Amino acid sequence: MDRMTPDISLAQKLVLEHSWNPIAYQVLNPGIQLWFSERKDAVIGFVSRHNIRVVAGAPVCRPGRIRATAREFEADAERHGERVCYVHVGPRFVGMISGSQKHSVASIGALPFWRPAGWGAILKSDASLRYQISRARNKGIEVNEMPAERAAESQALRDIRQQWLSRKHLPPMHFLIEPDIFQHLTHRRLFVARRNQQIIAYLLCTPMPNREGWLFEQWARAHRAPLGASELLVHAAMSTFASEGYREVTMGLAPLSHKVIAPGEPGPLWLLMLFRFLRVSASPLYNFKGLEHYKYKFHPHYSEPAYVVVNKPHFEPVNVIAIAHAFAGSPLQLFAWQTLKKNFQRLTRRAA
Repeated sequence: MDRMTPDISLAQKLVLEHSWNPIAYQVLNPGIQLWFSERKDAVIGFVSRHNIRVVAGAPVCRPGRIRATAREFEADAERHGERVCYVHVGPRFVGMISGSQKHSVASIGALPFWRPAGWGAILKSDASLRYQISRARNKGIEVNEMPAERAAESQALRDIRQQWLSRKHLPPMHFLIEPDIFQHLTHRRLFVARRNQQIIAYLLCTPMPNREGWLFEQWARAHRAPLGASELLVHAAMSTFASEGYREVTMGLAPLSHKVIAPGEPGPLWLLMLFRFLRVSASPLYNFKGLEHYKYKFHPHYSEPAYVVVNKPHFEPVNVIAIAHAFAGSPLQLFAWQTLKKNFQRLTRRAA
């Protein structure tokens, strides 16, 4: 088997057996290229942009094989004239390359985590959260799980996803936040909110097998969904996972968040200044502060830092460009044009 043969079954097996990073399962998402170690005991998901392999998280393998797998992958990239940029890695991977003169590290945000068994205590401590959940119930909203085979055929879910995407100021993004995954629900779980028998919102959860937990990967609501629908979805999922004995839940990365002080090197000054500028000025297009506020209003029990690691002694602007290109899924010039076009159309509709 070629090292880059898209063997989804082998990749899925490795993810279920060895994943630790909360986003590990997302290497199976469409559009991500798979690389396998010579032993076929490790998998890495990545996309190539600007001669840089932008990697989805850390290598997926046994802990004792992470260093060797990273070296093997980086050597393979070098043979193809490429560098490597690991995006959204955690403290475990950073600790393993700590002290390396061939790598540089930068903090990119925080992941809030909950212990589902402690969800009841969180509700008791927050009257506002209880009110939102009660409000949704009083509006006749009910939440239950939808089997994957039904979800794959549901036009209602696709319509809600489209409405959710249309409210955003940016075009659909990809890589670690791929929206089109209703055909890829194996091992995932889907909670749907209904009102008057109509689906009005959903929450898609992705497994974190070796952490005995779940990642809230994607949630969306229809234009007509009453306030409190999202909170009720979160409550239903947390309560279900608590009753099933799961240990952890995360809502995913709060990018550029300051909610956790990341140990180690925070990154070069120019990159820190860029992140600070984006956090302050990018709200009209991507509301970093608003996303952080929303996730942390649910009172996580703890947070973990997330990092970017490049296999060069210093960060360079091209690394940021490659990451942006990976998430855009298209040339940045085209993505910028699509953004301008979308926001012009929004303004035109408002003025009409």
